[in-house]
Amino acid sequence: MKVLFIGSGCACRLPFAESIFKKKLMEADVTGVEVEALNVAEWGVSTTAHEGDVCDTTANEVLNNADVIVVMEEKQRDFLTKFMDYSCWNKIHLFLDYCKRKVGVVDNLTGDLPYRTGNEEVNDGCQKFIDWLKSVIKEHIVSTEDDAMVATV
Repeated sequence: MKVLFIGSGCACRLPFAESIFKKKLMEADVTGVEVEALNVAEWGVSTTAHEGDVCDTTANEVLNNADVIVVMEEKQRDFLTKFMDYSCWNKIHLFLDYCKRKVGVVDNLTGDLPYRTGNEEVNDGCQKFIDWLKSVIKEHIVSTEDDAMVATV
């Protein structure tokens, strides 16, 4: 299974989420999952690209080869849907949907509270995403075994 993290130019958020995700995959003893991170800004188009703009062929190949695509922001999901076939849109997951949202936390506080909160959100989001991924892998294994049983009967 190939998981692709997509970001749009933030120098720290995307690599941080990818790193934590890989670490948590190892801790959870989940194997057979390849993780890659790509920055859409490197494709030569921006998330504000207009309808009809051409996305890099390599980017299309990478998107089509991924089993799961994790975007950091809604605008990235919207951007990708311009270039992906509708039947593949279900591959795209918004990372924040898996994060624990803290009500009442103000991001512009001084001190380390916002950093700790962001770190906790990424850790929590990665763990919840891995839990979801494990259930998908388990379902795939069960369905594959069922298909194999039907084929041998």
